[in-house]
Amino acid sequence: MPWITVLRVSVAPRIGILLGLWLVAYSGNVSKLVTSGYWESVAAQSASLLVWTAPAVAACGAWEGLRVRQSRALQGAPARTFIGVSFAALAPTLVMGVLAMALALGLLLPQASGGPNLTTAAVLGMELLVIAAHIAIGYVIGLSLPRVLAVPVALAGSFVWMAYPAAMNVFWVRQLNGTNLAECCALDQVAAPRSILAPALVSIGLLLAARLVVLRQWGPRILAPVALAAAVSVAAWIVRPLGYDASEPRPTALRTCSDTQPRVCLWPEQHGAAKDVVTWATDAHTRLAALGVTTAAELSPRSTAPTARQIRSLVAASALPQDIPECAKHGQWPGNRAFGPLTVWLTITAGEDAQVVTSGYAPDEAAVATRVLELPRQDQLAWFRENAKTLTRCDLQPVLDPKRF
Repeated sequence: MPWITVLRVSVAPRIGILLGLWLVAYSGNVSKLVTSGYWESVAAQSASLLVWTAPAVAACGAWEGLRVRQSRALQGAPARTFIGVSFAALAPTLVMGVLAMALALGLLLPQASGGPNLTTAAVLGMELLVIAAHIAIGYVIGLSLPRVLAVPVALAGSFVWMAYPAAMNVFWVRQLNGTNLAECCALDQVAAPRSILAPALVSIGLLLAARLVVLRQWGPRILAPVALAAAVSVAAWIVRPLGYDASEPRPTALRTCSDTQPRVCLWPEQHGAAKDVVTWATDAHTRLAALGVTTAAELSPRSTAPTARQIRSLVAASALPQDIPECAKHGQWPGNRAFGPLTVWLTITAGEDAQVVTSGYAPDEAAVATRVLELPRQDQLAWFRENAKTLTRCDLQPVLDPKRF
């Protein structure tokens, strides 16, 4: 059959237009989650749009399966093989899926900088396998189920598999459908190879099961659920160590560090802002050190284009304990009340505008910090040290009243 005829009778071009419009409309929700300027994050977030692409191609596959079954092209002794007939019928759907995959990536490309890497290629390869698997399963459903059920079952089944695992507490299940890469990636993270390999393996299992199911011999058909179960089991074993996370730490050797105090370490995507970041961090550190406050020796901002406020706030926050005490996990923690006032005081002392800082905190917390700033420098330091102690213990009450110092 000429390709122009295949395209004319296929439902894929019409569904593809609707899918493309939906991806464009929905991509704004995804773009908010991208770490701007970071290719790894762009590629990972594009995979989250499979939640819409996969059901669309599955429904089209089911429709084509119905059409092939009604044409009786696979009955008797056809001139073309099953693979040949099926590929001709499904090619437009596969093209639609690939274009939707490219569109999903393209919609997020404005937030990328530099060029793609091997991880991007691996993610795209995994997405292609997921799309092919949903087409194949939809096609088998179309060949097998009654006309009134085939397309709805393929559409609903595919959507449930792509969307529902994200709400499950069985974390490893989330990693099997290809959309969990939405949990990746901050600037200090990369996509874990396990999170790409597992859904690719499940998709291969689905493709193999779909092929075995349509064979005429009962022996191979019985092996279809065995092959799928084996693929899912291996994939589950691969991703179980990840939990719900789809990322792993990025190699710190990629960072470039300054010789200033604090030592500022930046990722390649941050090099354009290096001079400003070092200046802001050094100034904030100097201001706090002059008062006797000790901050972290090393600073590594997580924003691609950090602002002065972010850097000063980061330096200020490094003077506080980074983890809550163990006792706070199962009992009262009075020191929790000191976090707000201490953070406000530290950030303003680090050089950030007082009005901007206080606008982001509760009025009573901002008022306490403002009054402390009116004290002599030694009294301010004493207030800070006394209340900072309460952040690491549960048996101390914060003394926030500046009149006590």
